[in-house]
Amino acid sequence: MAPALALMLWHGGFRAPAQVVIVAIALLGLALFGGSWRRAPLMVGLTLVAAANLASLATHRDQDSIAPALAALAVPILVAVALPAGRRLLTELPLTIALLGATVATAGLGGLALQVHPLAERIAGVWRAQGTLEYPPALGLVCVCALAATLALHATGTLDRTSTAVVAAILAAAAIATFDRVAWIETVAVLVLFAARVPQLRRTAGLAVGIAAAIGLVALAVAHPSRAALERHLRHGPISSRSDVWHVSWDAFRDRPLLGYGPGQFRKIYETPRFLNTGTGRIGLAHDAVLEQGVEAGVVAAAGTALALLAMLAAGASALGSRDPARLAAGVAAVAVALSGVYDITWSFAPLLLLGAVSAVACREPGE
Repeated sequence: MAPALALMLWHGGFRAPAQVVIVAIALLGLALFGGSWRRAPLMVGLTLVAAANLASLATHRDQDSIAPALAALAVPILVAVALPAGRRLLTELPLTIALLGATVATAGLGGLALQVHPLAERIAGVWRAQGTLEYPPALGLVCVCALAATLALHATGTLDRTSTAVVAAILAAAAIATFDRVAWIETVAVLVLFAARVPQLRRTAGLAVGIAAAIGLVALAVAHPSRAALERHLRHGPISSRSDVWHVSWDAFRDRPLLGYGPGQFRKIYETPRFLNTGTGRIGLAHDAVLEQGVEAGVVAAAGTALALLAMLAAGASALGSRDPARLAAGVAAVAVALSGVYDITWSFAPLLLLGAVSAVACREPGE
């Protein structure tokens, strides 16, 4: 899993070269470790998405669709490789996620301090940390997952208190520096959840909050947004602002419901006469995983995405009531990644989708 997840260091794993590499890693993992193709809802959903993307690719025969289709194929293969690992995932996965998260968070904070694109970007007058993922909400999501993993590592004795406080503070500060309000809410929620479920973490969580607040204030000072820009950003509706592109996506899906416009080809809807003058601008992605797959690969891909999303959400929610720190961290990652697929483009980052999917696998109770 580690090299597949580490592709987040390479433009978030979003671009074509990394999408090709992830399927190569998936096939290598399958050859080395084998896999389990259980008929679990998550596997069924991800497999339907992969099959629909390959069918759409075969129909449209667009060279630019090859890499996105391969990325869609890679995810269920890697989940199949992870399935036999069982409880081992709870000991091995958190360390990978925490280290990766600390790396991209440091890159994001450094980019913000130096105001260097693409590690940070000035969006609507506000400098926002992006890290190697080159998209602030995606960085925030990784930081939230890594924060939960870091706290779990401390609770299980892998990290001492000082190391935990420092790493947690970096992750929390980077989440603040993205100026993504969902990441802010989720960061607070993770700290409260672990403090409530794992009492021995209360002091460490409090220390991390203090350090993160200080770093966050420095980040705000470095970003130095004007009052008008900050007010405009905070009033920007994270859901209402997506309604126009959702309407356009739905109309485009209804125009080509069977095989869509081709994997990774959402922008092609604007080449059709119906959408030339929609007045919404040419937004590159649907900001909803189900609509995105429906537009690009058709109804089977949309149904598979919805099934995978619900399966991840259900698995993660069941783990949020656990007092096992590692299972709790896996639940946080599964829920956070699943919910992000409802309103954002994060499922277009194959390593991010994999992080949520494998975390959902790790949420299982022993014997499941």
